[in-house]
Amino acid sequence: MHTIQPQRFRLFARLQCPATAHPLTSALGSQSLPPRTNSRRFNRSANHKWLLISRSTAPEGGFTLSEVLVAIILTTTFVAVAMQGILVAMLLKTKALQVAEANRWVQADIEQMRSQIAINQLPMGTQRVRCRPVSPDLGFADLIRDNLAGGNVTGITDYSLTPLLATSQTSRTFQIARTLSIPITPDNPNAKILGIQYTVTPTTGGSLEQPILHLYTEVIPDAAFQCQ
Repeated sequence: MHTIQPQRFRLFARLQCPATAHPLTSALGSQSLPPRTNSRRFNRSANHKWLLISRSTAPEGGFTLSEVLVAIILTTTFVAVAMQGILVAMLLKTKALQVAEANRWVQADIEQMRSQIAINQLPMGTQRVRCRPVSPDLGFADLIRDNLAGGNVTGITDYSLTPLLATSQTSRTFQIARTLSIPITPDNPNAKILGIQYTVTPTTGGSLEQPILHLYTEVIPDAAFQCQ
């Protein structure tokens, strides 16, 4: 407090002192320079007006209504196409999983048939006549067909076994149809080969839909390889 007061006093004293004459003032005589404070105020007001004018004439930013509508249409179209692609991908993935499950069911049934044929197969001594059958329905293919059907099946017409039912991981029910046939081809002259046709079809409310799997396989008993 003791050091600040003398400084204020000296500053006040300097302000009260008479101003010395400016060299230009003494040279010009009665003419005096315009006060600098007025010019500064004028310049400030002029700049301020110019700034106000420039701000008022500047164009405003933003989007027009047509631009907003075009953006909305493009966004909606893109989202619709993307959602359709995602839906198709999900459907294909679900179908692929169902087909893979159907293949596993068919393979399991084929293995079960092989076990059943091996258990029920009769000795070769009593079945040697089937090596040279007089008709296709008396060969080894007919022996396999009788074992799978659980009875004597005559003729060469296709025979359908009882359909199987299976449930997928998605809780859908599928019907597995099995049809036995004796192919009459040059590769099967003695009717040793039995063909099995699998058809896996989803069911909805007891009615069948479009099949998702068709598989054909052929089996032959071991006794047929002992024929000479």
